[in-house]
Amino acid sequence: MIDIDKELLEVAQHELGTSTVKETVHAALEKIAEQAKRRGAFEYWRTRDNTNLLDPEIVTGSPA
Repeated sequence: MIDIDKELLEVAQHELGTSTVKETVHAALEKIAEQAKRRGAFEYWRTRDNTNLLDPEIVTGSPA
């Protein structure tokens, strides 16, 4: 059992579209995990030489 701030819980439930504490905590944890995955992917690509991603032919798959 944990003590959860009621106002924060209500805001989270509204934003996440959940109705129970369990659903809200689970949805919030999923959201944070997804953000971490996206941040990791961004860092992976940010730290590599990806100048070719600026090439319109590569990005769109067709000539500029």
